[in-house]
Amino acid sequence: MNDSIKKVQIRNAIRGMRTLLSPEQIKEADRLLAEQFIEVADKDLRKMIASAECIALYKAVNGELPCDGIADFFLRNNRTICYPRVKGDTMDFYEIKDPDKDFEKGTYGIPEPKSGMRKIYPSDIDLMIVPAVAYNEEGMRLGQGGGYYDRFLNACDKAGKVPFTVGVCYDFQMYSALPVEKHDRPVDSIMCVFTGENMK
Repeated sequence: MNDSIKKVQIRNAIRGMRTLLSPEQIKEADRLLAEQFIEVADKDLRKMIASAECIALYKAVNGELPCDGIADFFLRNNRTICYPRVKGDTMDFYEIKDPDKDFEKGTYGIPEPKSGMRKIYPSDIDLMIVPAVAYNEEGMRLGQGGGYYDRFLNACDKAGKVPFTVGVCYDFQMYSALPVEKHDRPVDSIMCVFTGENMK
């Protein structure tokens, strides 16, 4: 079986498991992730979170692990938060000041910052919360297949500043036998929310 077929199978399996989560379970996972983020034990990550002035996040869809609680934490602490807007095969980030009012439905049905929001340049982003379908223990990720985050982070690399990246996921999204390609890049840290009995 080639890697392309394996990736399709992994995506289908994990998307299927996400559909088993109720809205209440997803809301609780958001709370647990924010709690884990705020109380992180790792010293290097705690230092990064404390010093980050501009944080890139994502809006969860289709059962993805939300990071709305993390966004609220940074807004309460007067940090800049930003979210992606897709244009063609690239994405740019724009500041969000009011999560209840500053989004509109965008590409692939994902909420995106409304037109007119302040653009945030790659060199201004200190910390990025990265979504994925799956992660392995080394921080390699399997995305949705569009390559947007890989291209964005490679562009950051060329520009001379790559944000510290944190992958967030449910426990069932950790997948040891993840197909990895040469151009794939790992995240710097992973935070995992345990679903446990909630999946039964």
